Amino acid sequence: MRTRFSTLFLALAPCLISASAVAESTTADSVVAIEDQLFSKHAELKNAQQTRNEQQTIVAQRKDELAEITQQGASLNKKFLAAKTQLETDYQRMIDDPSVDLAATQAAYQDVWKQLKQNQSQQLSAEQSLEEAQQQLITQQAQVRAIEEEIAQFDSAKVRARVERLKNELTPEQEVSVGFTNRCQSDMTLAQCDAQTRELALQKAVKTFQTQLIDQVTEASLVQANANKASFNIHVLRHKTTKAGFYDGQRYQTLMDVALEARPSETTACTLLGVDKQYCFAPGYVSGQQFQDEQEIAWVTLAIRSNQYNDSVFVDGVSYGSTPVEIMLPVGQHHLVIKKDGYKTFKQDIALNGDRNFRANLKQNANELKAGDQFADLIGNGMKAPQMVAVTPGEYMLGENASNQFFLDHAFGIGATPVTVGDFDHFVRQTDYQTDAELKNTCTALENGEVTAVAKSYWRNPGFKQAANSPVVCVSRNDAEAYVEWLSSQTGHQYRLPSEDEWEIAARAGSQEDYWWGNHFVSGDANTGWSSSPWANISTSPVTAFPANSLGIYDAVGNVWQWTNHQQGVAKGGAWNFSPAQAVAYERLYLSPSSAANYVGFRVVRAIN
Repeated sequence: MRTRFSTLFLALAPCLISASAVAESTTADSVVAIEDQLFSKHAELKNAQQTRNEQQTIVAQRKDELAEITQQGASLNKKFLAAKTQLETDYQRMIDDPSVDLAATQAAYQDVWKQLKQNQSQQLSAEQSLEEAQQQLITQQAQVRAIEEEIAQFDSAKVRARVERLKNELTPEQEVSVGFTNRCQSDMTLAQCDAQTRELALQKAVKTFQTQLIDQVTEASLVQANANKASFNIHVLRHKTTKAGFYDGQRYQTLMDVALEARPSETTACTLLGVDKQYCFAPGYVSGQQFQDEQEIAWVTLAIRSNQYNDSVFVDGVSYGSTPVEIMLPVGQHHLVIKKDGYKTFKQDIALNGDRNFRANLKQNANELKAGDQFADLIGNGMKAPQMVAVTPGEYMLGENASNQFFLDHAFGIGATPVTVGDFDHFVRQTDYQTDAELKNTCTALENGEVTAVAKSYWRNPGFKQAANSPVVCVSRNDAEAYVEWLSSQTGHQYRLPSEDEWEIAARAGSQEDYWWGNHFVSGDANTGWSSSPWANISTSPVTAFPANSLGIYDAVGNVWQWTNHQQGVAKGGAWNFSPAQAVAYERLYLSPSSAANYVGFRVVRAIN
């Protein structure tokens, strides 16, 4: 047997082959392109998983470091309590016996106090490092999941492309030439023998066509393995007998040109490739099981839109991407869910009887501001403005004995700490600003209880050693206002100095006592003069050396007086070389707005709309 094409088929070939060849080429290119994308995505996934695993190691290290520092802190706290008890014991002895020397006990107390505060600073830094590492891990885990989802989508797209390619490969019409030799029964007439031989030749043509059809497809081996599970539904379009008759007196031979075409069902390609039948239909079908139902079900189009981009659409629990999207669904009841971060989830049951357009209106979640919420604006180049603490509107009791009722009608953010040397240094480097103290070549200090102007003293050299996390001093109110004006221009938000009432509200943190912790000063809980602080009557302390109040505000008592926006020049809060009695929340220090002192700094306020 040999295969040949008739003259008629060759004449029709350009019309019959060109369209199918183009379709097959396009689909094949689609499969190859998806495979290339999958290769790239798998490489990307490998890199993302490696990065995630490395970050998991970093998180584990951060946890171990924090645990070690916390353990050290517990040990230091025991030592501190023991040193404090010893100091109190020796102090009582000194009252009875003035010859008792407290120097060694006090030195031991101060030493363990410094170690404890250093440990607390290290613990805070370790907690922040752990939180940052955990946030990075969450981001990297999300990246891995996103890539895995993309790979799953590409895998699904590849299956659909393979199915489409096979459908195109199965549909072209072809012509085969076959010959069949039949040994007819002796009692048959010539017409009966001819008809039987023709029928057998056509059967042979169908088998030959199916074999050739399978051999020419791209995934021939897989299709051949599943060929007995599906019907190719081959149709004989036309046939022409080129020769028929006995050639040796006993055997009847028929040569025939037969044009055939396969008309497989919608799901045949999926069966031949061994994939779920849903890939043989448009997206929207859940399972191949529904294609086996004998009862006909109408399918309609649901077009879904919303008022937001990058949302997520789910119908009956199946994800369909983001709006706008059109989905083919069977008529009946369906459950629609649309989600987006920061917005309330939209849910609704929809009854479909025909094609329908649906628009959802997503509403934003209310972002309620809470007292104590912390935030920091970006200045640029990776730098952040001072950490702010939110203060909310409400009724507050202010003044001596908390006797003045005050209603705050606006929210604001106030610096968690006074502005530090590091903060102010960044401002000066950016602007080449010179403070009033630098221009006057003098800064005020208290020497032997007297206010004294000290030459060549300014914010970098206030008469004692300062670190980057020390509160900036030797700055006038003019200097403070220059800083907040620059900060406003850098962040795009309104910064200013606090009013007296705003400062006191933040410092009290809801308390009606003289200090945020109570009516009596607690030795060692703030840096004031004569307070048992390691820095008392010596210098400023680091801004987070002492506990914050319940809002999270540090140095609400002592360390440095802090400028307010009072036109006549008023500072609040007390300082390292003033008595604890002057650090109560309602106390004031009057200064000229252009004066600068090594015990006066400032804290900023940010407007919250």
